[in-house]
Amino acid sequence: MENWVDRYVAAVVGRLPEKERAEVERELKSSIYDMLSDEPTEAEIKQVLKDMGSPADLAEEYRQNPRYLISPKVYDSYIRMLKVLVPIITVIAVVIGVVTAGIEAFQMTSIQISEVFQMIISQGISSGVSAAMQTLIWVTVGYVIAERTGMISDKKKDEWELEELPKPQAGEIIPLSDPIGEMIASFFFCGWLALMGLGFAPFVAIGNGSSAISVPVFSDSFAMKVVPIMVIVVILTVISSVQKITQRRWNSRVCIWVIIDNVISAVLWIFLFMQQDIFSPQLISRLQERDWSTGDVLHYISIGDTLTIQMVICGIIVLVTAIEIGSAIFKTAKNSSVQATVA
Repeated sequence: MENWVDRYVAAVVGRLPEKERAEVERELKSSIYDMLSDEPTEAEIKQVLKDMGSPADLAEEYRQNPRYLISPKVYDSYIRMLKVLVPIITVIAVVIGVVTAGIEAFQMTSIQISEVFQMIISQGISSGVSAAMQTLIWVTVGYVIAERTGMISDKKKDEWELEELPKPQAGEIIPLSDPIGEMIASFFFCGWLALMGLGFAPFVAIGNGSSAISVPVFSDSFAMKVVPIMVIVVILTVISSVQKITQRRWNSRVCIWVIIDNVISAVLWIFLFMQQDIFSPQLISRLQERDWSTGDVLHYISIGDTLTIQMVICGIIVLVTAIEIGSAIFKTAKNSSVQATVA
């Protein structure tokens, strides 16, 4: 009995604002138990819940502040769509704005560092805000048009089935800041490496005099590998992050995508860092013009002896990947045990 009642109540209160849920949950459970006999059968419980109507309709009756632009029957779907699209499109727009501003800044012959940062920050914020507003507006317009024209329709009350109730959800919720932060970091880091590979973000080598000379960081052969690999890494990060945003809890689906993301990304990073011709001849030539201490990484880059550094970096990648995969498996197993207890 508790399972069906709890699932029904959870489906109702899950559609209400947080501050209204506790009171509605108590009131709704009391109403359900009042309509049941002292020792109700499963068939009786199902009939009572069926007579009460779908959770979406009942939730709207309990709602203190009704909404009318978007119908209550599709409002939850509308909110879920916004929660997925707005952060993703905003992040992509911010990265595009930052990259565009960075390219424009590097193409200028004379510009101060402070002006570069000002251009990048202002363009990133402007692009992000504009994208968020555009997404909000067009998703809203799309839902209004789709509902008014009959493209979106919910089942009628007599077509609603008790078996449609979602199972009780338990366990730690994945904060939206986690996947969004992962996407931002991936876009910025991989985007910057790709820009350096394409020659839009050169390394600035300071000569013996007062002049500054811009030289490419990567060799041509290495740059040809960097760009496609960075694209793959970003795509994998977006897929795993979207799974976290849509699922909001650690489950087998999220765990599998996190493992796929980490394993493939680790293999690609190790492949990159084990290349022999990473740095451009121009950069090495500029570094050889100066004396570096034996403890400086630039010393080993200038003489071409980077195998030890590469092995250390690859070891760190393997360690971090193992930790990420282990953490994902642990969180999924923990949530699964909690879910099994509640179900």
